[in-house]
Amino acid sequence: MTKKTVAIIGATCDLGFELSKIYAKNNYDLIIISRDKEKNSNLKNLIESLSKNTKVSSYELDILDLETHSKVYNLIEKPIDGVISLIGETHNVRSIKDQKFISIINTNYTYLVNFLTFFLNDFETNNKGFLICLSSVAGLRGRKKNFIYGSAKAALITFLSGSRNYYNNSNLFLMTVLPGFINNKGSKLNNLEKLLAIDPSSLANKIFVAHQQKKEVIYSSFIWRMIMFTISLLPTIIFKRLKF
Repeated sequence: MTKKTVAIIGATCDLGFELSKIYAKNNYDLIIISRDKEKNSNLKNLIESLSKNTKVSSYELDILDLETHSKVYNLIEKPIDGVISLIGETHNVRSIKDQKFISIINTNYTYLVNFLTFFLNDFETNNKGFLICLSSVAGLRGRKKNFIYGSAKAALITFLSGSRNYYNNSNLFLMTVLPGFINNKGSKLNNLEKLLAIDPSSLANKIFVAHQQKKEVIYSSFIWRMIMFTISLLPTIIFKRLKF
């Protein structure tokens, strides 16, 4: 069986580790990309110890350092069969004057899309490839707690939807992942959030299975699909009064 290669951006998070294990187990070589050199090295060594036949290479990238995007991309060995993006940064809105908002938007959308476009251009040229992007249910309807983060995720959802339409007559596959809460190590979730959360290992397995089945949009659970369906139906006059 011919080896394939997948690049995982933001690979050193809990979900990235679980996805790395699954794709390595299923005959993929790995390119792991994150901003932390030490975590990159640790993940590379761990995956290589778990899967002796997997080639793992790592690259450092701070998605907010726009000038390094093309440099890092050019360093990566080609060809690549697919990309998984796990980049994201949440932020609760305390004041609309918060100067961190622009970095949240750039991390979750503008600068991220700039980097992903390098790969999409290659996929279009080769007429094959896949892109799997982690977005969020926060992008489906804005709420006061995190609407800056949600607006960036909404833009990412729209970008992926438009890309699917653009590449419809090609062999490119694009998947949007819409999780709710993820029970990462160190997550500070309340009791209700824990009930609705998914473990990174379970989500990674769902993503891989959905990839094989060519599902273009997936939720982390049926419950979240129903929650967001219900929220989407609420009239604005009611929704804007909700405190959640």
